[in-house]
Parts: sequence; C-alpha cells; structure tokens
Amino acid sequence: MGQRPAELTPQASGRHFLGAELRCWRQQRGLSLARLAARVYLSPDLLGRMEKAERTASLDAMIRCDEVLETGGALARLWRFVNHQTATLPARSASATTPTRIRVTTEIVAVGSVDLGPALHETNRGGARLYVLPGGRER
Repeated sequence: MGQRPAELTPQASGRHFLGAELRCWRQQRGLSLARLAARVYLSPDLLGRMEKAERTASLDAMIRCDEVLETGGALARLWRFVNHQTATLPARSASATTPTRIRVTTEIVAVGSVDLGPALHETNRGGARLYVLPGGRER
C-alpha cells in the first residue's frame, strides 16, 4: 500500500490549482503516480512534486498527461494560463514580501457633541473620520 497523499491547497496559487487538477484527473482514471509517470516518461517523484506545486512541469509534459488521462487538453490549457499569469506578475523584491509596520496614534480631542459642519464632510470623502465620544468627564 502506498503512502497517504499530501493535502493539496488549490486555492493557494495557479500552480497549486494545476497540481490539484492533475491529481484529480489521475485519480479519476485510476492511475497511481508510478503508472502515470511511466506512461508520460517522467519519474514518479517529479510527478508527485508537480501535484504538490513544488515543481513546474513543461508544456510538453502536460500535453502527454492530457493524452494519457484523456482530459481533452484541460491540463495544457491550464498550464498556459498559469505560465502567462506568472510571466506577467512583477518581480517581487525582498521588501515587497516584508510587511510594513505603521504606528497609528489617536488622541481624543473632545468629549460630547461637536458639529463639524458640511465643509469638513465635503472635503473628507472616503478619508479619515473623527469620532466623538458621548458624555463623560473632562480630564
């Protein structure tokens, strides 16, 4: 008996979705990794890594998988979409992957009701909002 297959996360990226589709078609056709790999001239390890989105397949490999799994070209079309999607994304720099920390400080400037007038509302469309706390003691 083979080992338990790893959980896939098709929602994580296009590559993950392609890997999940490859596994779905393979299982639907009743083929093991080893059997499909032999029929498409790839190693079972490589095919497994493709399913888990750890490796990227070539278009030629996806076409061979389509033929063996009789998908009607679904995997090759998906491969082209994922390849185009990753090719058009801008390169991510190290700073783009690191979240920026912003410190926000608030100060209560009034307690009670304050009429801000229509001029402030007109100039502050979609911007910052001023909240006034009702009642209370002044300090």
